[in-house]
Amino acid sequence: MQQAARVSERTAFFTAEADDKGVRHGRLVEFDNTASIFSNPADKRTEGYITGRFGASCSRTGWR
Repeated sequence: MQQAARVSERTAFFTAEADDKGVRHGRLVEFDNTASIFSNPADKRTEGYITGRFGASCSRTGWR
């Protein structure tokens, strides 16, 4: 994460959501200047990921 903040000018945060058949589709959550994403994200999911509260259990959920 720190590397991304140092080397990129723009940052995007994506997530995956399953449809009614269980097929996962990527969704763009937020795209902005890197400084804005890391210091004041507009979306709570982005903030959760950056602060380590989102995505910690991905390996236990059976994501493909």
